[in-house]
Amino acid sequence: KKIERNIPDNRESPETESYILHPANLCKIGNSLVHLDYLVLIYSAPNHFDQRNAIRETWASELKRDSNSRTAFLLARTEDDNVQRAIESESYLYADIIQGTYMDHYQNLTLKAKTMMTWVLQFCPHVNFVFKSDDDTFINVGNILKVMKNKSKDAIYGELHTSERPIRNPSSKWYVSKKEYRGTKYPPFVAGSFYVLGGRILRRLYNAWEQVPLISLEDVFLKGFVAEKAGVERINENAIRGNEKVSVCHVSKKATSHYITPKMMRLFWYQMQYSVIKC
Repeated sequence: KKIERNIPDNRESPETESYILHPANLCKIGNSLVHLDYLVLIYSAPNHFDQRNAIRETWASELKRDSNSRTAFLLARTEDDNVQRAIESESYLYADIIQGTYMDHYQNLTLKAKTMMTWVLQFCPHVNFVFKSDDDTFINVGNILKVMKNKSKDAIYGELHTSERPIRNPSSKWYVSKKEYRGTKYPPFVAGSFYVLGGRILRRLYNAWEQVPLISLEDVFLKGFVAEKAGVERINENAIRGNEKVSVCHVSKKATSHYITPKMMRLFWYQMQYSVIKC
């Protein structure tokens, strides 16, 4: 039997957002919302079960132990009923799945970013920083906590791009047509598999969202055009730039590392926890 899903026609406020699944009590103790230092929201594909488990077993457990934080995974809709049933079981077991009603596709990452903001504003509004990550990104907990110490809650932090131009080649993953955006240069934007949103800018970003013409590139749209409209500062942070080389010694010196498989994630975390390798 096909699983029926309803896609909302309009998203005027955080309260109108629809979810297939979500942990409404993630940021509560009893009936009261808690104030968090960090909320980690991880973009994940529906069938990436091993990636999510590797994160739960490694750095997410360490972050929860060493800071006042919560972690959840942002998924989109799947047409595979077997995968959906497995996700529902996973959600029941861990209570950390936020699943939007749109299809899982690269072009829908902008919708996933909207889900991220609306969910936080409605269900986890008292947070100092939101870490957005991907499910193939390793977070070095000790290093990221050092990086974020005393940072302003009024900015976006990550890999800042200041002189990027639209790619007009239709075969490119980052193609943007002139109909979508006629300009010849993008505003400064933060890109990469990991970035940080200060807790005090979320409402400003949300309010600016509808005032900016939509383009499909999440990085450019949210952390470029929307951030500029909202008057939000974007700050380059070298410690959370992606890695070209991946080894435990490289990972141990960075705050975040990209292109990490579940096997590598478990191995690196074990080696770092128990100082198996000296760098």
